[in-house]
Amino acid sequence: MTITTLSRRDALRLGLTATGGLLIGCAAPAPRPAAGTDAQAVPTQLNAWIQIAPDGAITLVTPDAEMGQGVYTALPLILAEDMEADFSAVRVAHCGYNPAYNNPIKGYQATGQSAAVRGYYTLLRQIGAGARDMLLAAAAERWQVPVAECRAERSVVRHAKSRRRATFGELAVAAARQAPPAAPALKPASEFRLVGSRVARKDGAAKVDGSAQYSIDLVLPGMVHAAVRVSPVADGQIVRLDEARARAAPGVIDVVRIDGGVAVVATTWWQAHKALALLDIGFAGGAIAATSASIDADLAKAIAEGGLVAREAGDVDAALSSAARVLKAEYSAPYLAHATMEPMGCVAHVDGDRCTVWAPTQGPTVAHAAAAKAAGVPPGNVQVHRMFLGGGFGRRYETDFVIQAVQISRAVGRPVKLLWSREEDMTHDFYRPAARLSYRAGLTADGSLLGVDIVGACGSILERMRGSLGGKADAMSVDGVLDRELAVPHLRIRHTAVKSPLPVGMWRSVSHSQNGFFKESFMDELAHAASRDPYEYRRALLAGTRQAAVLDLAAARAGWGTPLPPGRARGIAIVASYGSIVAQVAEVSLWEGEPRVHRVVCAVDCGLAIDPYNIAAQMEGGVVFGLSAALWGDITVAGGSVEQRNFHEYRVLRMNEMPVVETHIVSSTEPPGGIGECAVPPIAPAVANALFALTGTRWRKMPLVKNQ
Repeated sequence: MTITTLSRRDALRLGLTATGGLLIGCAAPAPRPAAGTDAQAVPTQLNAWIQIAPDGAITLVTPDAEMGQGVYTALPLILAEDMEADFSAVRVAHCGYNPAYNNPIKGYQATGQSAAVRGYYTLLRQIGAGARDMLLAAAAERWQVPVAECRAERSVVRHAKSRRRATFGELAVAAARQAPPAAPALKPASEFRLVGSRVARKDGAAKVDGSAQYSIDLVLPGMVHAAVRVSPVADGQIVRLDEARARAAPGVIDVVRIDGGVAVVATTWWQAHKALALLDIGFAGGAIAATSASIDADLAKAIAEGGLVAREAGDVDAALSSAARVLKAEYSAPYLAHATMEPMGCVAHVDGDRCTVWAPTQGPTVAHAAAAKAAGVPPGNVQVHRMFLGGGFGRRYETDFVIQAVQISRAVGRPVKLLWSREEDMTHDFYRPAARLSYRAGLTADGSLLGVDIVGACGSILERMRGSLGGKADAMSVDGVLDRELAVPHLRIRHTAVKSPLPVGMWRSVSHSQNGFFKESFMDELAHAASRDPYEYRRALLAGTRQAAVLDLAAARAGWGTPLPPGRARGIAIVASYGSIVAQVAEVSLWEGEPRVHRVVCAVDCGLAIDPYNIAAQMEGGVVFGLSAALWGDITVAGGSVEQRNFHEYRVLRMNEMPVVETHIVSSTEPPGGIGECAVPPIAPAVANALFALTGTRWRKMPLVKNQ
């Protein structure tokens, strides 16, 4: 795969003199003028990112996928701020694969790890400011006045001295002929009128009225439907297949072999799904001996053996030997499924030497490469259209569902809509790794932290993706096991990448999801070992850092230390991830022996707050997601196969179980941090720490219900 990285200057320059449609790969091309139509009656392509219609409608090609995290609002908000555009006039267009839209942080095109606003913030500001300056120059040229005398505001350029005005729509054609500024001036934050304000979501109305297009909604002429069954054991293969009964079923068009399994193609999806049950099929191979017990034993063995050093300072062994007290604790977390609302699916059409894909993908770069390989066509003959995502959480970084759709379409020669059943989705995920982590901490006589020895083990996402770790410790797997801000004189972090019988992948907040639980549970244990209040203990360790202010805000708004009704307790946790910091205080009780969370207070420092309304929504969504996993999330294995098949066996939070969530944002002028993932890691330890305060018993493994 070839990945092209563009500089910001290149991206500003790209397409600035183009006319006609958007770049190949964008799902909303500009309409071509009909014969005899005035060219100025159609939208003008101002640059590779922006199109302006005569009526003033501004279309931004959004480089990231919208999967509920709010980028279809936040990114236009950033653009409109420096462009001086009327935010209500800004529309968004899906963007498929194109290196022009590579994320400056990642170097390729992908949505995840809360990198959208972090990655595109400065670039979109520059693009917006450049467009503004081109519009100003066009107005000045039209009126024959100095450009310095022109001012843009809410999609209108005005010349105060002559009281003339022109809309962006009226100036667009002339503006497209202007030379783009090399270094457009950005507004000072003190002059922001949009960033930081509450605005309506750009995708809200479409999702309410049903006009939002997911791949599950797409209908193409001549399209057929496919359902699949793949080996229940990873890397298993078909060893027996009798297709006769399935082929004779109503509506069935074909039965197609795909990687590791088989697809039934029919006139409707239900016909295809029902016909799958008529296949006489047998699988063999793969890690059939794997069980939850064997996986746990492998992790325990790896912890006992130590592992490769990922980070080290001072002399840990000497520090622990001289400590007044050594505190030990070991924590564990299970495999977790993504369980997205929309199961995996894709629409593909292989037509001769061309391949077109309509996919709910988080990674257009890898989806494009996978589609080309599966179709057997040159990469230049592949077009990927990105649709709305019915949840992603990292699962849609993968390309297995894209490959299947392309393989099936290539076999039948028609457009194919593939949709997995929920059972197929649940049992063929790229799961969050099962993990263990052991802490040993040496304390001085007054409870101060002298040294920490950390040993972890889990399946490695990086090793699966790259094929090898090159003999080094997996840095991703130990991300967040201890805050770098902590002044610990003696520290050692070791890790073992354990072979996983299940494929592992990115799961919302990635390693921070389990490591936040491990780290913040242990910090609570340290506080109690030192006979200190958990909040005050953390506060002392984090003094002088950004985290301290977040911790203070959460504790104050939660009423930390004030009385609670009988049978309730509070727990606190704080995790820094993806450029942001979130502290949470959870109020917890036990209801018929099971934890019940009543209230969660979130304090967040995400740098400059682009969209406070969405920040609150992401805190709430992160609590739902993280709390479901903390309380009940558990993928178990028997005979190499996943045992959970649907939501009756993989429980998620229900509406009547949802706590009240309060969000408080720390005012900050730091660069924007991520927001879509950072609310997930603190909720599990906050609840576990509250349960300790309530019961006096430590809950060291997830899901928390299994600690009983």
